[in-house]
Amino acid sequence: MNTVNQKQIAKNTILLYVRMGAMLLVSLYTSSVILNALGEIDMGIYNAVGGIVTMFSFLSGTMTVACQRFFAQEIGKNNYQELKHVFSLCVTVFIVIALLVVILSETVGLWFLYHKAQTAGRMEAAKWVFQLSIISFIFTIVRTPYQGIIIIKEKMKVFTYLSIAEVLCNLGVALVIDNYSNDRLILYAVLMMLVNLIISLYYYLYCNRFYEECKYSFWWKKDKFLEIFGFAGWNMIGALSGICKSQGLNMLLNMFFGPAVNAARAMAYKVFTTVQLFADNFFTAVKPQILKSYSSGNTPDMLKLVMQSSKFSYYLLFLVSLPILLETQPILDVWLKKVPDYTALFTRLVVINALIEVLANPLAVSMQAYGKIRNYHLICGSFTLTILPISYILLKMHYPPESVFYVSIIICAIAIWIRAVFVKHSVGLSLKQYFVKTILPILAVTLITTPLPLYLEMTINSGLNKFLLVGTVSVLMTSLSVLTVGMTGTERKHFFETVQNAIRRNRHEHE
Repeated sequence: MNTVNQKQIAKNTILLYVRMGAMLLVSLYTSSVILNALGEIDMGIYNAVGGIVTMFSFLSGTMTVACQRFFAQEIGKNNYQELKHVFSLCVTVFIVIALLVVILSETVGLWFLYHKAQTAGRMEAAKWVFQLSIISFIFTIVRTPYQGIIIIKEKMKVFTYLSIAEVLCNLGVALVIDNYSNDRLILYAVLMMLVNLIISLYYYLYCNRFYEECKYSFWWKKDKFLEIFGFAGWNMIGALSGICKSQGLNMLLNMFFGPAVNAARAMAYKVFTTVQLFADNFFTAVKPQILKSYSSGNTPDMLKLVMQSSKFSYYLLFLVSLPILLETQPILDVWLKKVPDYTALFTRLVVINALIEVLANPLAVSMQAYGKIRNYHLICGSFTLTILPISYILLKMHYPPESVFYVSIIICAIAIWIRAVFVKHSVGLSLKQYFVKTILPILAVTLITTPLPLYLEMTINSGLNKFLLVGTVSVLMTSLSVLTVGMTGTERKHFFETVQNAIRRNRHEHE
């Protein structure tokens, strides 16, 4: 990885962590206010009913990956006229996908709402939530190509500002419904739809203002469409497996246990998405470099980035996950006024799942860069899809709700190695190097870090002092083990040079 790429990744990562810091504080407070305002049942209904619409997001998810790959390809070639054509074609396809989502939602989705979903006597409000979720989701679909251009062009400052604006709008929504006396669930759905509209409109206006290639004009070329859609078609299996694992399990929990369990799952996933930001922000900065490295024919650099980003994504996630895993209940007690049943257990399980799945992203992006993904998605996607039927069978056999999370953890862990084997045969990843340079350091850091914080958690009486001590020791032990056994000598040297340069720049700015 050359120096320019390292500087670009570092700069983009810093911007994304500014975004994360603001989002972390605001979104956690917002979630607490919303749960208190709506209550467990209405919160669960919103999560479950909105999830019915989100089930169809695998259609847009496949095209999102395809668009970003083909955008990066044309940018890598400096072919901006062709980029404009590809962008316009992608927008057209997303409009068609939005229409398909409406049709599926108003047929299959409505059937599920009326005949399978548990709404605890709140069917009228659930209908409103369902229709408003459809409208909101359409805005999300249509803005995707514009968001993709900003990410591929590595304009993380814009992405940061818009993300912060979105969480601030969500905070405003929470404060409004907290002071509303009528049906808060319906008002919440209306306001969330309006927030989505405003953010989507800004993406559109910004891209049209600053990027000539984003000025939409209808363009059609059958060969290019088939190339993009063919790539997206095989991605559909992978996207479908991801949706089934998240929203499919959410719907199963609603069918078997009702909206109260959906509320517990929603709060657990709020923690999940919050901690995952630590890894996602870093990888969002790295992803364009992986795609561009392959497009420019620099496969060795791409493979190096894949292994490094896998390792450091895990470290960043583990840094915040270990205190949460050890002190889950005290954290939830401080965060929420009333903690729904199962929330602590669900939270621990989804965080463990996140630590496993963080390794999948770099491998998946390297396959996207390669482009020949049929067999990859047929096997990996089909294997991951087994989470849903296995979970259904267990719930029919009267297993408890947490069993679906155990199934997900086991399947996702096996899928990592399957992905690595595909990357080996596709772009030359050495499984031995991947194990030695990525998996072994991860295992070493985990095994060295965990015992002392775990001992403190088990031996000290509950209280604020215990919470602070366990959290502090967890962070210090993780940092030390990453620096000593988790990095190579070259990585450690580069890390200290980056810190020293940042300190020097800070001093110069204040002189």
